[in-house]
Amino acid sequence: MLVDTLSNIRIWIVAGVILALSIGSLGSLSSYLIIIVLMVQMTLSMEGLSFKPQDMKKDKTSILASVLFCFVVNTVITLGIGAMFINHYPDLWKGWVVLAAVPCAVSVITAALYLNGNIKMSVLSSAVIYLLALVITPLITLIFAGKATDPLRILLYVFLFVAVPMLMTIPMKKVQVNRHVKIITINAMMFLLVLLSLGYNRDYIFEDPTMVFLVTLGCIARVFIVGFLLVLLMRRKGVKRSNGIVYISMAVWKNSGLAVTLCMILFIDSSLAVIPCIISLLVELLWFAIMTGYEKKIWPTDNTGVCDG
Repeated sequence: MLVDTLSNIRIWIVAGVILALSIGSLGSLSSYLIIIVLMVQMTLSMEGLSFKPQDMKKDKTSILASVLFCFVVNTVITLGIGAMFINHYPDLWKGWVVLAAVPCAVSVITAALYLNGNIKMSVLSSAVIYLLALVITPLITLIFAGKATDPLRILLYVFLFVAVPMLMTIPMKKVQVNRHVKIITINAMMFLLVLLSLGYNRDYIFEDPTMVFLVTLGCIARVFIVGFLLVLLMRRKGVKRSNGIVYISMAVWKNSGLAVTLCMILFIDSSLAVIPCIISLLVELLWFAIMTGYEKKIWPTDNTGVCDG
């Protein structure tokens, strides 16, 4: 059926990659369109949720764990992999630093929706992480790359990607959104995100195939190997599946699109700095596509550990 085909996010992601590599950049408006796309995607992902003041207190342990997976596990591993490029590709190291410094991708909320994760906890965790990023992101880039990002820019993303979608869910409570329409629209937003982000930076990918290959291996290790090991560890430890899905997303999925933007602002004379961020975006999307297709095999919902997925 057409609905089933359009509900398959992997088809949309593959189509976005192919089209982006074929036509390239859609122009200077791409960055603004990406912001709109992410806002729509986040609003739909949060649709149907209700938040109470006590939710933050109730999930404080899970939120703290999410923060640690984002800014400790993910950041430290990213810096460790990036350090391998310091001697031969010093400009690449700057890109790895920015990638390590940015908060999680806001699409971790979409991942929670598709992978039967704890959506409410992922929203609250993302809000806390983006607020902490006001201090953490500039600090990391200053220490490891010698330049600090502008906290006001991070604050803008907090407002656009977290506050606005949460506020939009209030009037949407009066509208009954069909699940198929919701899923297909979110898929279309993911397609546009890939098309706009990858297309805008396509030319960088073809500059040095050997270097791109090495960065790709680093990103695969950071995303796939770390993600796989965390699944094994959490299943063995009996971590609640719905929370574990969020933790894993936090540990492997950085806001690579934001990292690309920051690299262009901070290191205008270092064109290679954006490469780790662009490749990371592709690898993270590939990871998400595979997870949505095989999540029940990778982490069955009838896991003997505590599970409500």
